Amino acid sequence: MMNSIQKAMTNRAAGPAASAVALFLVAVLVVSWSAWQGERGRLQTRIADLTRQSETSQSLWQAQLAACHAAAQPRGPVQVAGSGGGDAEQRLLTEGPAGVDVCARMESADQAVLKTLKK
Repeated sequence: MMNSIQKAMTNRAAGPAASAVALFLVAVLVVSWSAWQGERGRLQTRIADLTRQSETSQSLWQAQLAACHAAAQPRGPVQVAGSGGGDAEQRLLTEGPAGVDVCARMESADQAVLKTLKK
């Protein structure tokens, strides 16, 4: 066994064959490296684009949420003419205060967006 390995290593064709294999492996490495660098550049560009879109979207959502909270805050004391069954009282009981439903919908939308981003 060792004798046949020694003969294969010392054969006159072993040197050029090993050199050819080494050059082939270098060529494969160069092609793989350049393909990897190209893919890396494309992915970095995509990450930068997604980051910009995320920042824009986040600032938009924050502005809408701030407007929602500003609309939900009472502007002053509500005075109801008379007591017991006034029109304003009935409207508040049936509809609820303005802005609360909008805030709940926005928070629900935020949660949905976050769930898709976590996947």
